[in-house]
Amino acid sequence: MKNLLALLMICFSTYSQAYPLEHNYWSHRSVLFFAPQQDQYVEKFEAEELRYRCQIKERDMVVLVVTEDAKAISSGHFDDDGFEYLRNKYQASLKQYTAVLVGKDGREKYRWGAETDWQKIFSIIDAMPMRQREMRDAPSVCSA
Repeated sequence: MKNLLALLMICFSTYSQAYPLEHNYWSHRSVLFFAPQQDQYVEKFEAEELRYRCQIKERDMVVLVVTEDAKAISSGHFDDDGFEYLRNKYQASLKQYTAVLVGKDGREKYRWGAETDWQKIFSIIDAMPMRQREMRDAPSVCSA
């Protein structure tokens, strides 16, 4: 029995644990970007994610792009039930562009459409009490 439990724990990826279905707290903040298809908006979003990778990592964020055709472009470690759960929880239609900032408490903090203003997202996160504590404990390592 212990071997089976160990095997199951190994098989489940970080992403499946990162988005617990029944827990109130997540191990990170998230940006979930739901899009109808892989297109210029998704490509721009992904390029900007690369550009701001240090700031995203510093804020303990996971970014997930979900399209109807490619499912999770950013992760590759998510199953259909997980996608369905996130789409339902955050009421995101794959017929339109919906991006959602989710705090470590699993609650929606901000919602927007196809264009992402990363500086605004960072400002929203940096104003959160938990992030304020994080910034006091560890100064930024990212260049301005």
